[in-house]
Amino acid sequence: MSTLAELIDLAELDLRDTGNANWSIEELTAYIQRALRSYNQVDPIRAVAEVELVAASREVSLATLPGLMQLTDVWYPYDADTYPPKRPRWELLSEDTLYLLVEDAPRAGQWARLFYTRGHTIDGLDGADATTLDGSAEGLVVLGATAYAALQYAQATINTVTVSGWTPRQLQEWAAERMASFREGLEAVRRRAILEADARVSWRATTRQEGQGGTV
Repeated sequence: MSTLAELIDLAELDLRDTGNANWSIEELTAYIQRALRSYNQVDPIRAVAEVELVAASREVSLATLPGLMQLTDVWYPYDADTYPPKRPRWELLSEDTLYLLVEDAPRAGQWARLFYTRGHTIDGLDGADATTLDGSAEGLVVLGATAYAALQYAQATINTVTVSGWTPRQLQEWAAERMASFREGLEAVRRRAILEADARVSWRATTRQEGQGGTV
């Protein structure tokens, strides 16, 4: 998997700006970050964690779930030998606090199994030490970054004379084409993710507020 520096190199090649005449490394880093956020909205990582309750409380901290985007299912009390798993009603009091809507107060030492989504990471971006995107997703994120860069450059050239030989209108069209390609790519990923989720019978769709949902 590629590092942030390698993805920046790819973006520079795509933009024909290896000397950073038009976009600085800091700007390209910001565009890659923005494109990654867009990608995570359509195809986040689906993760699972087993959390031990440290206090006799219906409130459970989610601070131990790295990169949490959305909590999707809760099994409590969790025991690997129990089938079917118990799925209590629940709600979120805040972004990092789960509230179990159960009659009997939980006990310290009990376990909950939490299903959630989290964002992909890129090695070297925002302190991450690993890239979780596959090659296809990396390419889409680079495309998105160059689309944002092209849009910024095109907007900056309005009512100016460029040295590239391109008119401001041509630059606008170039930027629009890249952005359209990026959005089409995201839509294709979104559709694929939905199809994959349809076959994942153990996952259940929920809102962030309510723990009772239908199958994705």
